[in-house]
Amino acid sequence: MPGIDIVPDEFVVEHDGVRCMEQRGNGACVALDPVTRLCTIYDRRPKACRDFKRAEALCIKVVARAVAAGADSGPLS
Repeated sequence: MPGIDIVPDEFVVEHDGVRCMEQRGNGACVALDPVTRLCTIYDRRPKACRDFKRAEALCIKVVARAVAAGADSGPLS
């Protein structure tokens, strides 16, 4: 169905009736491989992920938060 993202159920949670991609405790997306840090569903990632622009303000903010939490020193988990 056009306009509908098909994401594996194990990566999705529902908040107030809205389906969202789940996150790990450090804010990392659960679809990211913790060793390679590559998206495991890249070819079928949701529109929000396809539209996300690296190095924009939101990206920089998220990366800074992860670095402050120590996520740059090892796998995201």
